[in-house]
Amino acid sequence: MRVLIIGAGAIGIAVGASLESQKVVVDFLARGTTLDAIRSNGVGRTGLFGDYSCSAGAVGAYGAYEELPEDAYDYVIVSAKTMANEEISEKLWKARTCMKPEGKIVIMQNGWGNDAPYLAYFPAEQVYNARVITGFQRTSPNISNITVHTAPVLLGSLHGCDKDCMIPLQLALNNSGIPTEVTDEVGKFLWAKMLYNTTLNPLGGILGVNYGRLMESEASREIMNLLIEETFAVMKAAGYSTNWENAEEYKNVFYEKLIPDTYNHRASTLQDIEKKQKTEIETLNGCIVRLAKEHGVPVPTHEMIVRLIHSIEDNY
Repeated sequence: MRVLIIGAGAIGIAVGASLESQKVVVDFLARGTTLDAIRSNGVGRTGLFGDYSCSAGAVGAYGAYEELPEDAYDYVIVSAKTMANEEISEKLWKARTCMKPEGKIVIMQNGWGNDAPYLAYFPAEQVYNARVITGFQRTSPNISNITVHTAPVLLGSLHGCDKDCMIPLQLALNNSGIPTEVTDEVGKFLWAKMLYNTTLNPLGGILGVNYGRLMESEASREIMNLLIEETFAVMKAAGYSTNWENAEEYKNVFYEKLIPDTYNHRASTLQDIEKKQKTEIETLNGCIVRLAKEHGVPVPTHEMIVRLIHSIEDNY
């Protein structure tokens, strides 16, 4: 099995190191200091599920799509920031001969609707999604620390396509120590992640605190409750569903399990803000706002969160 990882950030590095530990041939498409670090020192993961590293040369590292080998990849994992999807999908289509005829794209990102740019080029049978609700933090350009974990990685199709093609990837990740499963209902689980991310991620970034501190503040809890209620209203209007029937049912799990399991996690939005980088707000709360407008649902709390994040970005 050979895998290309596009997006050598915290998730990509950890996934790549994990797959390499299972003798999967792993290549990265990277740039700058990350590309240099992978070529010079390999990649590694630390933290939950054990430490593992591989030396220089154990994984491939390419700086351009034109350099990728022909007829090579069983899976292309996209773990780059969502803002790059338009560019990645177009360039990957132009370099599509790097994939085997039966090769699959697996999108490992926050947000909803990230498959749309890829479906503009590739058939639905080639485009799969992953629900990742594990916390990663890159401690150096080629090392990722797994900080928190609350549920298995889930692999599947949003379009009813055969899920069995995901089993080799699932087994490799699972055997590396990262719990991973295949599902027919990845859409429900992606919406569960949307509930989690749109409630915690931007608010943690705005306030500069970890997830546990958000739960401990009565004022923050009131904001999070409003976000959850608005998201459920949008889901109902848009015809989507998840693993809970209503906002109150979800809140019980959210406060009793999900936040305690990820208490110390610092949101990716907070990490982006600290680095003065653009955030993924438009594929998180921004997506909720767009769906709400389409279906006539008021979401003033989500709208305010989006404005606040963009205000922070404007002041970099």
